[in-house]
Amino acid sequence: MRNGNQRTARLAPYPFAAVNKARDEAKKAGMDVIDMGVGNPDLRPDQSITDFLKSALDEAERQNHRYPPYDGIMEFREAIADYYKTRFGVTVDPGPEVLPLIGSKEGIAKFFLSHMDPGDVAMVTSPCYPAYIGAVAISDGTLYDLPLYEQNEFRPDLKSIPSDVLDKATAILINYPNNPTGAVETRELYQEVLELAQRHDLIVVSDIAYAELNLEPSYRAMSFLELPGAKERSIEFHSFSKTYSMAGWRLGFVVGNEAIVQNILKIKTNMDFGIFMAMQRTGAYVLKAGDSLIQPTREIYAKRRDAVVEGFERIGIRATNPLATIYVWAAIPEKYKSSMEFATGVLKKTGVVFAPGAGFGTYGEGYIRVSLIEDVERIKEAIARIEQSGLL
Repeated sequence: MRNGNQRTARLAPYPFAAVNKARDEAKKAGMDVIDMGVGNPDLRPDQSITDFLKSALDEAERQNHRYPPYDGIMEFREAIADYYKTRFGVTVDPGPEVLPLIGSKEGIAKFFLSHMDPGDVAMVTSPCYPAYIGAVAISDGTLYDLPLYEQNEFRPDLKSIPSDVLDKATAILINYPNNPTGAVETRELYQEVLELAQRHDLIVVSDIAYAELNLEPSYRAMSFLELPGAKERSIEFHSFSKTYSMAGWRLGFVVGNEAIVQNILKIKTNMDFGIFMAMQRTGAYVLKAGDSLIQPTREIYAKRRDAVVEGFERIGIRATNPLATIYVWAAIPEKYKSSMEFATGVLKKTGVVFAPGAGFGTYGEGYIRVSLIEDVERIKEAIARIEQSGLL
């Protein structure tokens, strides 16, 4: 029997699966595990969100149980378009320029399937959300790691991209606020990305899954589509997972250039259906509710961030102080050869789970990602365990 193909052979094991396996083994061994590895929110959705979904389930006349349309119900698509207009001042047509998704991860994979041929290069900032790496591999494309260095505030140096890479590149993927580093965009960076894309005929893929999770009122994320002319060659992904603590609900969307969005839809119609219609109606409710549902979540994550950053500073671990996201990116102590060695040592000796930076791509090595998914008291306990462990 043939075991897989070249595509599956290129796929490395998903890094979070390894983190989860090690965590579960520690739990089975009886350890009190403090899990700050995978970005899996511990918070519940606002009660009004679950109440709305319950009411939507009872609307018999809506027939929510039937197959949903591939491209989403118009009520949800219009809510997405209204959100973009209100929040970013960007006009998108709720018909061909908006596509609801079963989480943004689905759409990212289907973008690469619909736009990459063998030999095509996708330039992806690194470190990155690991799903980007797998999506390029599945599509038969070639990944070019565009490094994000701490000294550049984890923003790419576009001038450093080799000309032979640009000759073969078809797309550039950017993600701000950034997972895993917590770095944020500037308008100047976005303008440079757009000008590069225009010169080399690239598609720009922007992922703003953390755009509403600003941890300081002084910062509000912008949309790449705010730039004049951006929509001519760009799409943008968004997700409900972290912002509204709806990770398991699998709800997201993509907006932007009509041709690109419709090519994603073409793949989607051949692979799956749309989203459960009651869920889409709930998504529309959430977007219309706006900041009233988000602000309490921001405040919780900001307190957790402060606990991690202040605790790490006290015990001698250098860490970022992010303006957004639910992550703190921290450098491993110099005596460790790899992020996996440090993260594994911390787990085995203290029961604290961090995600090793190597799982986020080539330029993630030397760091760990701390997910803010434990409350402040547990965070303080985790730091105390590490301080007393003799690992530093």
